[in-house]
Amino acid sequence: MDNMKSSRLSLFLMELIIAIFFFSLSAGVCVRLFVSAHTLSERTENLENAVMWTQNLSEAFVAKKGDLKAIAKLFPDGFVSETSTGESGKEGNIILIFDDRWELMENTLSDASYEVIMSTALKDASEVYNDVNTYGELRGKAAAGGIAVYDLRGTSDILTNINENADNAFHFITVDVYVGEED
Repeated sequence: MDNMKSSRLSLFLMELIIAIFFFSLSAGVCVRLFVSAHTLSERTENLENAVMWTQNLSEAFVAKKGDLKAIAKLFPDGFVSETSTGESGKEGNIILIFDDRWELMENTLSDASYEVIMSTALKDASEVYNDVNTYGELRGKAAAGGIAVYDLRGTSDILTNINENADNAFHFITVDVYVGEED
């Protein structure tokens, strides 16, 4: 009889160990799913903010006809670098730096998490719109540029020019607007 109690107790302990094993295995899978969902949510939030800021900059680009200085007035917290080869005040980059909550940073770059760069250049309209042949040959100038968003977390490098192939680039669009004929 004592042998039978021992056998039942062993069987009960074995079932209990198996149940604990499956519970811990299920808990591990659930934790992994929660971490994966959190990572996906963070990536989605970053992409939403990147799209919002590229949309803001592209609307400013079109409204100001690609004029670098006029666009820079709309974003006073941005850094402006003009190109030496272009028309004065018309060509170059605007760089916006953000913290981890996507709030613009004014003076310090030490806690920078994201960077948005908008470049603008004045070109011949026929060069910018060479794929459009419906209207005949366009005369005059067009402002063309790009807007790129970079994730700076884990790196100490602040970019000054757009590099579409950078490892930390996660959103890029091109923009252009017809400026018209020169006066």
